[in-house]
Amino acid sequence: MRTSMNALDEALESPDPSTVLAGAWEALDLGERVADAVTWDGTGDELLALTAAQACLAARTLLPLPGSGRPLPLDASVIQPGHGGLAPYADLLDRAHRALAYLAEQDVQLGEAAEHAATAARALAAVREL
Repeated sequence: MRTSMNALDEALESPDPSTVLAGAWEALDLGERVADAVTWDGTGDELLALTAAQACLAARTLLPLPGSGRPLPLDASVIQPGHGGLAPYADLLDRAHRALAYLAEQDVQLGEAAEHAATAARALAAVREL
């Protein structure tokens, strides 16, 4: 999974806006699936996990579909337990937020997507804080 996350990091840091948008779409898709998985695992705040999933979906609907590729595989059993287990995914959503916010200087819709990504990152980071 780390290699796949590294590829998303590279896409989010690309100078090509279409690559950034595709990377953000994939990061939000992964974030939504992680949030969905932890919503039902009984290890944290289900409402925050649901909020994160909904925010990822809301952001993704504002972005163009990626031109190629496919969703990163996610086996829910690889999500580490405890607060730290969600940190890599929350960090990825935060990087997607920053990348979209940078592009939003040119597009209001991307600004809205960036805000949804920020909400998702905060909610997912807080799921297991208790």
